[in-house]
Amino acid sequence: MNKDFWKLMLGKIQKDADDMTQLEKISLFLRDLIIITVLFFLIIRPLIIAGYEVSTPSMEPTIMTGTKLIGLPILYGGYIPFTDIKMPAILKIKRQSIVIFKFPLNEREYYVKRVIGLPGDIVEIRGKNVFVNGQLLDEPYTQYISDPLYESNPDFVRPNFGPITVPKNHYFVMGDNRDNSYDSREWGFVPKKNIFAAPLLIYWSYDRDAKKIRTSELFKIIIK
Repeated sequence: MNKDFWKLMLGKIQKDADDMTQLEKISLFLRDLIIITVLFFLIIRPLIIAGYEVSTPSMEPTIMTGTKLIGLPILYGGYIPFTDIKMPAILKIKRQSIVIFKFPLNEREYYVKRVIGLPGDIVEIRGKNVFVNGQLLDEPYTQYISDPLYESNPDFVRPNFGPITVPKNHYFVMGDNRDNSYDSREWGFVPKKNIFAAPLLIYWSYDRDAKKIRTSELFKIIIK
């Protein structure tokens, strides 16, 4: 390979396309491809926009099992690659927002849940009713029919929870599928630093039981 090839790869010379050899054109293409790849994996994917998968029914009917979605780390502050350093968030985390976070008991796993309690809130659950600071929370998005125990026993009394106060810089989260969600009721609060993205829209949803694509779910906007 000649010197001009490497100079072109390193961006040290400028040539018109008509003056380049085929080898130099290929090197220019490879250089641009490498730059785009590096930008994608080091900046765009971890900090701006990324894909995530929801493989459990905990957020049904809002997000169905087998759903792939596009998330926005930029909104809540994505992590700088290969570090635990978070970028500043653009949006403030609000009650009833859906968030993507590192699972506190295993930070290599990502969870998607809905924020119910903000720092300082008092959360209490009585059956199907959720109270925050003594006020009944309006939750039209919930589902309570996924657990066979309750399906076969409609009069079965669901356990109460709390009241409990959400600590500073922590959040209380729950899945919309309340009878089938592993959430703050089981494992506790989510540290603010663990919340790093907001789900934007669904780009794929496959019903494994029916063996078909849920066309009605495609391109559904999640973020509110």
